[in-house]
Amino acid sequence: MFQFGRITCFVAGAALVAGTAQAGTLLKLNAGRIDTTRWVQNFAAQKNDIATEYIVQFKKAITESDKKALAAKFEVFGYLPDDALVVRGTAKDLTQFHKDNVATVQAVVPYQAHFKISPAFGSFSVFDTQNVQSVVVKTFKASESLSVARKIEALNSQVELQVVEGKSVVAVVPRALVSSIAALTGVEHIQPTPEIESFHFTMDDSLTSGVTTTAAGDYSDLSGMESGTKVMKFDPAWAAGFTGRNQIVSMADTGLDSGNISTIHQDFQGGVKSGYPFGMFSKSWDDPMGHGTHVAGSVMGRGTASGGLLKGGAYEATMVAEGMWSPMLKNLSVPSKLADLFQKAQNDGARIHTNSWGGARTFGSYDAFAVQVDEWSWANPDMLILFAAGNSGTDKNKDGRIDENSMASPGTAKNVLTVGASENRVSTGGIQVPISKLRAAKDEWSAEPIYSSYVSDNENGIAMFSSRGPTLDGRTKPDIVAPGTNILSVKSQVPGASDLWGAYNKDYAWSGGTSMATPLTAGAAAVARQILAEKVGVTNPSAALMKAVMIHTAVDMYPGQYGEVGAARGQEILTRRPNSDEGYGRVDVSAILNLDGRTTLIDNRNGIAQGKEDVYNFTLSNNGSLYANLVWTDAPGSSNAAAALVNDLDLVLVLPNGQTLSMNDHINNLEMIEKSGLPAGNYKLIVKGYKIPQGRNGAQPYALAFTAK
Repeated sequence: MFQFGRITCFVAGAALVAGTAQAGTLLKLNAGRIDTTRWVQNFAAQKNDIATEYIVQFKKAITESDKKALAAKFEVFGYLPDDALVVRGTAKDLTQFHKDNVATVQAVVPYQAHFKISPAFGSFSVFDTQNVQSVVVKTFKASESLSVARKIEALNSQVELQVVEGKSVVAVVPRALVSSIAALTGVEHIQPTPEIESFHFTMDDSLTSGVTTTAAGDYSDLSGMESGTKVMKFDPAWAAGFTGRNQIVSMADTGLDSGNISTIHQDFQGGVKSGYPFGMFSKSWDDPMGHGTHVAGSVMGRGTASGGLLKGGAYEATMVAEGMWSPMLKNLSVPSKLADLFQKAQNDGARIHTNSWGGARTFGSYDAFAVQVDEWSWANPDMLILFAAGNSGTDKNKDGRIDENSMASPGTAKNVLTVGASENRVSTGGIQVPISKLRAAKDEWSAEPIYSSYVSDNENGIAMFSSRGPTLDGRTKPDIVAPGTNILSVKSQVPGASDLWGAYNKDYAWSGGTSMATPLTAGAAAVARQILAEKVGVTNPSAALMKAVMIHTAVDMYPGQYGEVGAARGQEILTRRPNSDEGYGRVDVSAILNLDGRTTLIDNRNGIAQGKEDVYNFTLSNNGSLYANLVWTDAPGSSNAAAALVNDLDLVLVLPNGQTLSMNDHINNLEMIEKSGLPAGNYKLIVKGYKIPQGRNGAQPYALAFTAK
């Protein structure tokens, strides 16, 4: 075996074969790994006649017949790695089931309370048992949430129930109660309630005051780079008539300007389809903060006030605005049932949903909120959901490179398009000081070459604050990046709204953050969807195909803004894509426009079954290259699992000489093959169903984009 970059090469006959996939003998949980070969089944302490949750692990990859056998006797819930399903039944019945199926069942393990407790709680101490903490309790079934809430109340009179919605119970409880709550039948997971915040990077007040340019905001000083769209190469698509026309994008944020279609800022007039209030105790979707208006401007602002100079990426798209600002909290108040946001938007025709917020301190966790997003995506595979990666990038070890593992949830979800921030290229206006002048610089970015750099001086650079992956289970995030520094967009007209990084004039303000990169990417996705419909003939692309197209056309930014200077001298991006700095690269709208006959797009809605393979043949007439991206909307994983991936597909390239290339990736629900210098000849690109324990009718739908030239 030898290596081509990150791609593994096998001799013929040694490639991965789904039918030979071996089941593991480990249960891989956040609480630890359980070797089930040493597990002694003893249910003596269990009440044989009371149904509760158990883990049933199989000796081989789970089949449809295995699931049917379980479902005939028990309630079957989700998947746990490796090769296990969570079920509800009595100890007596499960013991008998194991005896009857000893040839296929590896072990039956009680779903113990400590399996369900998030590591985010940290260590428990006798000194903090009475400290109260807000927690999110996830139930297996929405229909049982209220009864679980009542059981929690019965445990302790100090419990304060806050929200019972969907599969979530949000409550304030003493820390001593966490284990008892986790032990309740019906409880799947318990975690601290994350602090949700908008992902605009908070710039020092001393820098944001008085940033209006010397031309007093009359547009004469603008270079055309300020909106971020030029770096993303929107201009060629706009010139060809691809402006987001007939596309509907939804945004959930702090609101949108006045919250009234008839009095909305002129840049949004004629572009807002509907608006809804979701903020706690709010009756309006207006934006008294300013963040949501800036975000919306980057998606589909018409640029009217600026004479067309400051347009959003999809300036002829329409928007469904969802305001989450709470006038009582003076902050975002995100619904505990995230499906409400997505469903309302989908009902109004939106097929792209952009979100510039998250739990900033969740640091790579596949938590209950990420699971919720994946649950909804799995059930509704036609809406592409975008989330900002977060602004927690720091260089704590002072090696001149941004540290790993600062991704925010729900951007840690598998099925979303997670967006990091690259640099815009703006040298006048906005914030124009070295990073060393920022208040936090000495603690967060004190080493060169970061310390002396500027936030928007190199479009091939990643913003120093942009959160990096991987996730805690090793998945590559973010998926993609877009400009997120010194972005000029629409300013909310609500009195008292923030100027963010500073007002340019009464209509526009500067800002930065992954909050700004994400709506620009949503605008690009709307343009891409129009291109697919009007040029390619794909009128209803799945979210998986949309995601595949976005990453397939992205620009690899390796080695980043400081060049190939080596890790010791602060090289920004150490490996070619995909990596956890840039994901698959920076959004390139011109590359989406220029998709031609050399690119094949597959949107396989029926999917592939376990042990099966789909073969796509192509020929290179001369020496050439292949770039291929396989994407699938995966079934939701478990917040208690040490691996989020459920259904596992493989992408394999068979060369004319019979050799095979594959990333051999069993972590991500994205696979890639990128190889140049390929000899002329006939090739096979194969999608394999490696393990599909939770398929849709026994199969996993997927999207494939590949360019051979």
